[in-house]
Amino acid sequence: MKKVILLIGLVIGFCLLSGMSLFKGEYYLSSFEGKVVDADTKEPLKDAVVLAVYYEETISPAGSGHYAVDAQETLTDSDGQFRIPSKTVKSKDIRGKLECNLIIFKVGYGFFPDHKLSKAVGEEYKGWPTPEKYIMYEIPKLKTREERDNNIHFSRPNVPNSLMKEFIKLLNQERVYLGYDPFTIEVKEN
Repeated sequence: MKKVILLIGLVIGFCLLSGMSLFKGEYYLSSFEGKVVDADTKEPLKDAVVLAVYYEETISPAGSGHYAVDAQETLTDSDGQFRIPSKTVKSKDIRGKLECNLIIFKVGYGFFPDHKLSKAVGEEYKGWPTPEKYIMYEIPKLKTREERDNNIHFSRPNVPNSLMKEFIKLLNQERVYLGYDPFTIEVKEN
């Protein structure tokens, strides 16, 4: 009888643990803002795209994994400034945690954070800027076609194109300049 009770307890416990992944929550993300400048001249860069891609880390008995759950983008203004507004992001796994990667790009410039000469001034960049803290980002102007060609080959974020239209638009300008076919932007029909 003890074995049966223990077995039933184990089955119920497993079901409860498995069911936890069915619970969904929300993350409230504070806004963040900053300025994008040329790494050499320190001049502000207008119309650089700033793309925030939100990733959720899930935890399971098999290990952890990351997948994109949302994204926001904006362009810098004439002073190189930008603001990503606060956002509530739905969680698929209440046990997980939310992370974000920030990507900054302007045609003819190196990607932040991937280019070795790009940096967040005064910050140790860990993928997500400190919320509600104004940060300056420096990105380098690429001087040769070879530098631009090396810069363009990277892994695109795994989010719907509809969430990164400006990013793809600028990326396509660079691809066409370099003689590559542009990425297609899927259009969903109603």
